[in-house]
Amino acid sequence: MPGGILGVRWRARPVWQPLRRRSWPLPAVLAMLLLTLATAAAATGALDRIAVGRSIGIIYSANAYPFSFRDADGAPRGYSVDLCRRIVASIQSDLGLDALEIRWSEGNTPRRVAAVANGEADLDCGLTSLSLGFQRVVDFSHPVFVESGALLVRRDSGILDLSDLGGKRLGVVPETSAERRLRPLLETRLINAELVPIRDARDGRERLLEGELEAFAGDRTVLLGQLATVLLGQLAGDGEAVTTPELLLLDADLSAEPYAFALPRNDADFRLAVNRALALIYRSREVDRIFRRWFGRDGAPSRLLETIFFIYGAED
Repeated sequence: MPGGILGVRWRARPVWQPLRRRSWPLPAVLAMLLLTLATAAAATGALDRIAVGRSIGIIYSANAYPFSFRDADGAPRGYSVDLCRRIVASIQSDLGLDALEIRWSEGNTPRRVAAVANGEADLDCGLTSLSLGFQRVVDFSHPVFVESGALLVRRDSGILDLSDLGGKRLGVVPETSAERRLRPLLETRLINAELVPIRDARDGRERLLEGELEAFAGDRTVLLGQLATVLLGQLAGDGEAVTTPELLLLDADLSAEPYAFALPRNDADFRLAVNRALALIYRSREVDRIFRRWFGRDGAPSRLLETIFFIYGAED
């Protein structure tokens, strides 16, 4: 598709555990008391906590441009962040609060999911795969984006597709959908690549440039965001190789992936409040303005993403 990803013309822009159980030797009476208190705490939903504390905890990724990132002033910004700010405004209105403070924190995907699961954060506004694995510990909002996989490689690596990864060092963020898709795919195709754990997208890009990796696997839009920090000129469209003097972006035959915001598990009222806010954003087409802000003035959602906006923008 000419004009860049999703028909967008890009410009280089600034960059953008699971909990471990422990067994305590408590007397039976104390154990019963703790169980009672835990049950009571679980019964208090996120909306009740938010109303009482007049604040909401949001965790985001600081290095996932254009979805969520920390700007030069240290403020959270991006497509996901804009959606979450509007969700917060909707919740503030629903609760009748004159103000609602946002407590921001940062983390990679495993950290964000764990923070929501253990109650450190009320809402994840990073870039999180709507996977069955994560749904064991958290719930999810309506989908907010659909992504496909790609490879960012060194031009001197000789890598042109997945079959060229044999014997190469391939960076991947642990416990992400990219890692889960790659392992069985490489095994099935008998490709003996060395999977190297990296912290996040920026770490992968920097290690590529330093020669510590030959390739880095991740979501195409995130990789484009990292490439834009070193790219001169305009990015090519879907299905085309995108080059810099040092790096090359290749589409990988990895499955399409929906993304959503992680929410506390079994909290139907909070999930409904978040989804009602998203439905209004989709139905009113405010999402178009937010999308263009981060994917270019001429940018438009893909047909698949448009279908998601239509389906999940239903009336109350």
